[in-house]
Amino acid sequence: MSGWVEARAAWDRDVHAARGRARAAIVGLGAMATVGAFTGLVGALHIALLRRVDVPDRAWELANSLREAGGMSELVLGLVAGVLFLRWIAKAVTVADALELVRGFPWTPSEAVTAFLIPVVNLVQPYKVVRDLHDGLAPDGAPEPAPRPVLDGAAGYRRVEVVHAPPAGAVHHAAIGVWWALYVASRVLGWIASGMRDQTVAEFTRSRAVFIVSDVASLAAALLAMRVVRAIDSRIAERHRRLWHASDEELDGRLVERDRQLRQDLAKVPGFEAPLE
Repeated sequence: MSGWVEARAAWDRDVHAARGRARAAIVGLGAMATVGAFTGLVGALHIALLRRVDVPDRAWELANSLREAGGMSELVLGLVAGVLFLRWIAKAVTVADALELVRGFPWTPSEAVTAFLIPVVNLVQPYKVVRDLHDGLAPDGAPEPAPRPVLDGAAGYRRVEVVHAPPAGAVHHAAIGVWWALYVASRVLGWIASGMRDQTVAEFTRSRAVFIVSDVASLAAALLAMRVVRAIDSRIAERHRRLWHASDEELDGRLVERDRQLRQDLAKVPGFEAPLE
């Protein structure tokens, strides 16, 4: 019996886990978007209160309480969303490598995760990781099985319904770049705002305004990230569907192609001599 039976079972497990982590990451990012909107509105409330001549003490107390609650929620939910997102990235990279039978995925799970954590490196590398995930899981990288007819009799004997696969999601590279640029900008603006003086009304207003811009950037980044995760998740599902329904002969052919590509890559290395077949 071919080893593709075991391979298909492993794909099922990994894809199921990756899609579950994608859903969790989307929930975490949605929470981050909600917190960004909340803290931005609280900042606008502070500025509006400052423009009033007479502000009740209870209004200031409420605004300050909301500000503290928003800051704590942003800290806690930001950490949770980050962990959920990185867990998804690690599993998605594992699945991408398993489902890419020709060249393999250029990142390991640990490399992909550390790309988000190392200072300076994380200004550019996260974009590359997500871009490569998106492109490496393109549906046309696997053979398309024939459409399956629905033979339940519901369409009548004169017509047979055919099940076609839903289109896999896609996002432009520019959208991925904007997502990460917005996230970095939100962190930088938040850091700048936290270091600004707020002893006078004018200074406090300026710092609140910068915080609001940071919150808007964080909100937009979270919404874009949700879109990116959904697109990659749909590509994982479609690549899995195509490979799962491919014949053993088609899969064997992809392994032969992988060996050929490997020999070509190694032949470019100085001093390497390909073994005789």
